[in-house]
Order: sequence, then structure tokens, then C-alpha cells
Amino acid sequence: MNHSSKPMITTIIPTYRRPKLLQRAIRSVLNQTYPHLQVCVYDNASNDETAYVVAEIAKTDSRVKYYCHPENIGAIANFNYGLKHVDTPFFSFLSDDDLLLPNFYLMAMKGFDKFPDAMFSAGSTIFITDKGRVELVDLSLWKREGYYAPPEGLFALLNGGPVWTSILFRKEVVKEVGLLDINTGAVSDGDFVFRIAARFPNIVYKEPCAIFMIHDLSSCSSSLNLASIWPGYLNMIHNISEDKRIPLDVCLRAEKIMTFNLKCYLFSFGFFFIKQKNFEDAYKIADILRKQYNQKTKAIIVYSAAKLFQHLPMGSDIFFNGVVKIRRYLRKGALQKQFGGYVQYLQK
Repeated sequence: MNHSSKPMITTIIPTYRRPKLLQRAIRSVLNQTYPHLQVCVYDNASNDETAYVVAEIAKTDSRVKYYCHPENIGAIANFNYGLKHVDTPFFSFLSDDDLLLPNFYLMAMKGFDKFPDAMFSAGSTIFITDKGRVELVDLSLWKREGYYAPPEGLFALLNGGPVWTSILFRKEVVKEVGLLDINTGAVSDGDFVFRIAARFPNIVYKEPCAIFMIHDLSSCSSSLNLASIWPGYLNMIHNISEDKRIPLDVCLRAEKIMTFNLKCYLFSFGFFFIKQKNFEDAYKIADILRKQYNQKTKAIIVYSAAKLFQHLPMGSDIFFNGVVKIRRYLRKGALQKQFGGYVQYLQK
């Protein structure tokens, strides 16, 4: 299929050795109801059938482009490489295992038409396991749709907002805030969005626009460790609190909120690492909570749980399986009933 109109949107898809999932991701972009786009795949030296898979799709749709690095440059550097080569007025990021829902770009572009000073237009992302269970919808509790001027947009996002899978950006943001900060590690995506929202207007809609896949090889899997979030999160706080272009009162308030969030995340990740039987990082988190933030109670809880389940490995499995069952019971399948229909897109 040939699309003669000049593309308005670039979808940046970094990839590494997941050709089947990549194929689904690419097709989810090509199936957008807004057709004026191009898909740029950046292969991190997979050395497998990835190149062939992309070439086969490109044979029937000229909007698909492919570049393969001679060696693996790392995930964040690969995202940045794609970002530096954007040549369209708008762009979005898509991981090779996630997918877009058909009306995402059309909805986002309508937002830009209505609010031409906005720097990004966002929708909701549905988090689904590879077994088809809906675990989270990031904007299910979002209070207000529409236009957010700074700093209101930043503070709304700091309390829980859309992930970048369902965000369409203006190209101008690269000039204004720069590339992804590699020093923020696993939170480089959030850091990028926060830096934009701190200085520029944005638009948020609750309409589901993307699916984030939760599976053994995803970014929220057992491959995540403490080094990927600490001290990266501290660097993210620094990027906001030390930005002289942001009013001082905004910096101070944002730093307070982000520091509070960090304490909560560390506590949660402590149990995440215990569940993954990564007790070394769990102990380190207990130490950080106690020494850095004087969170003695939380530190004792994490430390004690790590000690207990390190010596009773079967107990940790029973405990965490029980927590999952209780959580699903309390929700009574509400998310599954409301958003379970979107699982169909995983099969396309």
C-alpha cells in the first residue's frame, strides 16, 4: 500500500530480538485510522529474523522504514537515536512488545487541532498480561479530561498519569527539553514527560489508546533491578527541581511530591524484589529507606519480610499468590469487565 501524502507522525519502535511481537506492534500502527504516518524501526543488532520480518511488511506498505545498528547500543540510546532522526511534526514511542489501538493518532491529532499550543496529546493505556487479564488502566481514576496548562499538568501527572505509549508529542519538544536522560535509567520515559509538562501545556483524554503488555520479558518483569531505578529516580527529581526555567515554587512543590512518591515506590519495589527472590536488592532498599529517608518502620517491614521469605521460599509464593487473589477479588473483575474487550487486539 502506498500513501502519497507526506507523513505527519513518526512512530519510533526500538527493537531487540522479538520479531513476532514487533510484527504485531508495527501492524497496530499501520492500522491507525489516521493514515499520514511512518513507522521507523531501530534494530539494536538483533542478528535474527527481525530484518526479514520488517522487510516483508515494508513490501506492502511503504510507510515502514528500517535501520539496524552494527552493535547493541542499549535501550535508551536506541530510543534517543530514533528521537534524533524524527523528521515529521509529531512523533510517539512504541516498545516492540506493545501495540496501539486504532483511533489513537486520530484522537491525539484532534486534540492538537483544538489546542495548538499543547506539546503533547495523551490517551489511556491498558496494561494486560500475556494471559489476557487486565491488570491496570492508567487513567481509570483520572479526574478531568482536556487541556492542562503548566504547572497544573505536571502536578496532575505526578499523581499518576498516562505512560508515553499513549502519548503523541510535537517535534518541538526535542529542541525545548532535549533527548531522554540516560542517567534516569528505567524512569527516563517519565522524566521526559515530566520535563515537558513542567513548562508546556498538554492534553489528556481517558479514551484507551494503547496496550502495554505485561510478560516475563517486559520492562516490569524480573529483569528489573535496583540499579535500574536508583539513583535514576533521584536524577529525575533533580532534572525538575534544578531547572531554572521552572518557577521556584513549582520546583519545590514538585520535589516534595516526587520524593514522597519515591519513598512509596521503594517500599513497593522492596516487596517486588522479595517476590522475585532478589533479596540482595530488597535489603538495599531497606537500607535506603532507613538511612536516606528515616523511614524506619517501612525499612523494618521490608527487611523482616526479606529475612523471613529468604529462609521460607515456599512461604513467599503462598503469600504473594494470596495477595494477588485478594486484590482481584476486591476489584471483583471491574477492569476486566470494562476493558477486557480490548484483549481481541492482541490476536490481530
